[in-house]
Amino acid sequence: MADHFDGPKDRTPHATAWRRAAASAAVLSLVLLASGCGGPQVNYAIPKDLCGVTVDQNLLRPFFPPGDRIQFDGEIFSDDNKARSICQYYVDGNTALLVNGTRSSEKVTAEELVTRFASHAHLKSWARSDGRIAGYDGSVFGTSTCSGTPSDSHGQPAHTFTLEISVNHFTSAESVRSHLQKLMSTLLPKAARSRGC
Repeated sequence: MADHFDGPKDRTPHATAWRRAAASAAVLSLVLLASGCGGPQVNYAIPKDLCGVTVDQNLLRPFFPPGDRIQFDGEIFSDDNKARSICQYYVDGNTALLVNGTRSSEKVTAEELVTRFASHAHLKSWARSDGRIAGYDGSVFGTSTCSGTPSDSHGQPAHTFTLEISVNHFTSAESVRSHLQKLMSTLLPKAARSRGC
């Protein structure tokens, strides 16, 4: 007598209830997706340049988090003949990306610079085989030769142009490394030229 039917309350088997719940969840997911409520979004235009140096937006996209408003603060690299220029991009008031370009009288590679900074903080660093691009965590340094222009030391000629890019929006140092390398490889020669190197 286990297969006994008691009336209307037993007419909907459990399998039918699960199908209805799954169908309802699918419809709700489609509604949320169509309305754009699927999670945080980038509601601002990704820059077309960094500090006035034109760069492909696809190289910049990984470094800009979801948000509503972007702000630029700092200097355009080609604006003046200063030995050092810094610019920052903020998303909803939080620093997303910082770029620092310096002409130095010191002859140094990016790998040497990174070793100085990363070793003090006990961070794992990496470098390209030529030592001209290196990084750690959410920072990358690039160096190129520079001559015929003043350096950051008064009266001393420049020997090295150093570009540093630091980002705050990434999931892990390993995941951001390849993006930082690509951006630095593209930006370094352009930024060095714009700074007179």
